[in-house]
Amino acid sequence: QETAVRRHLLRFLPQVVLFRLGWLKNEMDFKENWVLSILRLFHGYSEDELIEVGEWAIEKELWPQRRTAVLDELHRYEADGHRVLLISGMFEPMMAAFAKRVNLEAIGTPLQYDENGRFTGEVSGPFNVGERKVAQLEPFAQQGKIVAAFGDTERDIPMLHLAKRPVAVAPDAGL
Repeated sequence: QETAVRRHLLRFLPQVVLFRLGWLKNEMDFKENWVLSILRLFHGYSEDELIEVGEWAIEKELWPQRRTAVLDELHRYEADGHRVLLISGMFEPMMAAFAKRVNLEAIGTPLQYDENGRFTGEVSGPFNVGERKVAQLEPFAQQGKIVAAFGDTERDIPMLHLAKRPVAVAPDAGL
């Protein structure tokens, strides 16, 4: 696996340089391509193996960066009787691991598996961002609105418009 990672990094290096120099037009396309290229390194993994990878990523990378004030607020919404749903572009195995850890429901970007239950290296639909998040949340809306939404990127703006209480958390420059 280490050799595959090195090959991947060498193959993607020119795009990274172009991105850093500001010569690539669309930052989001670059980032999605980067993430998808890394994801393909896990081609052939079983769903259980991907869950292990997700749990490792949450433990080592995302959990130390969690925003406890936001999680506390989400749990207050839940205590007040609201359904709390985490929705992210993050891949399902990582979202599932994070949701389990915080005891909430979650929807992430689904992965594609073959008939033997092996990961194909591809996502099974569009990234769960932007208008896709809105489409995922609309069934939960009442009178066309959800109670609250928390976002951190420009791509969360459509979701934030769906909320009675939109909250920007550590927003990027676009948001």
